[in-house]
Amino acid sequence: MKKIILILSTLISIQICALATEIQNEDKDDTLADMVSQINLIDDDEQKVKEWAKFNSTENYVIINKKDCSATVYDKDGNEIKSFEVGIGTDIGDDFNDTNGLLGKPKNTTPAGEYTLITNIFNKSAYGDLTLSLGAKANKPKSIKKVVAMHKIPKFRQKDRFKKFYDGDLGNNRMSHGCINFIEKDFKELTKYIRSGLKTYILPEEEGNQLILKKNDKNEFELAQTKY
Repeated sequence: MKKIILILSTLISIQICALATEIQNEDKDDTLADMVSQINLIDDDEQKVKEWAKFNSTENYVIINKKDCSATVYDKDGNEIKSFEVGIGTDIGDDFNDTNGLLGKPKNTTPAGEYTLITNIFNKSAYGDLTLSLGAKANKPKSIKKVVAMHKIPKFRQKDRFKKFYDGDLGNNRMSHGCINFIEKDFKELTKYIRSGLKTYILPEEEGNQLILKKNDKNEFELAQTKY
């Protein structure tokens, strides 16, 4: 009899623990859903990113603003650490990159959205020891060979691109196939604060396009474009 009571007591305890965990998870889901709703009500995309990053980023992150051709590093609390002038895609727009024209007219765009940086090392003689890729997510689905990344001005473009930086004409910063270009000393400094695995957020520039939190194919919330 005592054994039966002990077994029943154990089963009841397990059920109570399972129910408590389920309630806690439901509370967390409700809290997250409320936060997402509040963030999505913010009109300014940069502020939206900062509010989301307080929850989503445990380390530094970067915001790319294509309208003023800047890359700004923030700490996890949203405090600015350093801002750099950058070169971006020659085409104005937020659509995903398709430089090779695999889906029609080539798009040399720097796509808007939320990205997790990936370390890439390719063509070291041109790009140096490190590039920080936005991953396949930054490209049209069939453009799997295209890499959109943050990197220093490639060696074979130094002569024509370097002089376009800090010249007061942001139109000259439209220079790449979609990658985010830095002058060498700036990229070296950037990598003191940013590494593979951290977040980069690229703000939209097209009229009527905004970032919005919605679930991705992994059922996780992330900032995505409303237009593409």
